[in-house]
Amino acid sequence: MRKQSVNLWAVLVCVVIGQIIPPIWYSAFSEKWIALNGFTMEQIKAATSPAPYLASIVSSSFVAYTVAWVFTKIPVKSVWSGFLTGLLFGVVFILFDTIVKDLFSLKPFLLALIDGGVSVFVYAITGAVLGGWRKYD
Repeated sequence: MRKQSVNLWAVLVCVVIGQIIPPIWYSAFSEKWIALNGFTMEQIKAATSPAPYLASIVSSSFVAYTVAWVFTKIPVKSVWSGFLTGLLFGVVFILFDTIVKDLFSLKPFLLALIDGGVSVFVYAITGAVLGGWRKYD
């Protein structure tokens, strides 16, 4: 029996996907997101720090590698099972946690759905890629 291992190329693709999906997601919800956060367009335009982008790359790298490693232990062996497992991880570990934190922070529920929803989507796509693009030793 072949042993499944982490496919670093698939992880890299997932990191790139993790940098592409959020800007598309937030552009679709930008007006509502800005309003729910109470931001002004001047604040948005003035935010020029590279720190969030660097944090996103580092976070995506750890998430993609960890999900890939978990998939070798479960094991996940198809695009569909990867998608469903990623979706489950995103909903249970990210969306629910985001909703609870936002509600305790007195933030609107819709904001939690927007912020948590993008992660659910990224996790599901990451799961599909990692589930379909496996590597064996």
